[in-house]
Amino acid sequence: MQFKLEGFPELEAALAEIATKSTRVVVTRRALALAARPMLSKAKLYAPIDDGELERSIKISTRATGEVGNAAYHSTIKGMAEAAKAAGESFSLENAKGFAVSAMRDARRAFRAVNPPAILYLGPVTGPAFYAKFVELGTRARVNGGVYRGTMHPGTSPQPFLRPAFDSEAKATIDRLAPLIWVEIDKTAKRAARRAAKAAGG
Repeated sequence: MQFKLEGFPELEAALAEIATKSTRVVVTRRALALAARPMLSKAKLYAPIDDGELERSIKISTRATGEVGNAAYHSTIKGMAEAAKAAGESFSLENAKGFAVSAMRDARRAFRAVNPPAILYLGPVTGPAFYAKFVELGTRARVNGGVYRGTMHPGTSPQPFLRPAFDSEAKATIDRLAPLIWVEIDKTAKRAARRAAKAAGG
C-alpha cells in the first residue's frame, strides 16, 4: 500500500532550493511522519489485543530499504543451501554469507533507484513483526508439523488492522502532507539563516 504526492510544482521548487539532498529528505520525512500520525493511531487501535505487543510494535520508520535487503540476504542463503542439497554437495554458511551480503547491497541499491528517498514504513517493526502479516491476512488450512505432525490446522481468519487504517486515512494524509512540508521548509530556512548570521558575526 503506497501513495505519492504529485502536482505541486511550487513545493517541488521550494524543496529544490534546500542546499543538500540529505536535508531535503529529512524535511520530507519529518512532514510525512507528522501527516501519517493519525494513520498510525488507527493501526494501533485496530490491532487485535492479546498482550499488546503487536500494537506497541507498530511504528513509523525508514526500514523499508532494510527489509528489501534482509529479504535478499535470506533468500540467497536459502537458495544456495537448496542448490547444494539438490547437487548432493556440502553447504558452507560462511561462504554463502559473502554472496548474501552482496545480494543484500544490490537489492538496497535497486530499491533506492526506483523509489523516492523519503519513503517511510508504517507497520510492526519489532518483536511480532514476523507474524503480523498472518494476523492481517489470515492463514490457510495446513498440515501441522512438530509434535502435532500429521494433524490439520484449520487456519486463521484475517484480522486486518493496517489496511483499514490506510483506507480510512490515505486521502487525509495526502491532504495534510503539503502544508506540513511547507512548515518544515520554513523551519529549515530559518535555521539556515540563523547559522549564516552567526557565522557572519564571527
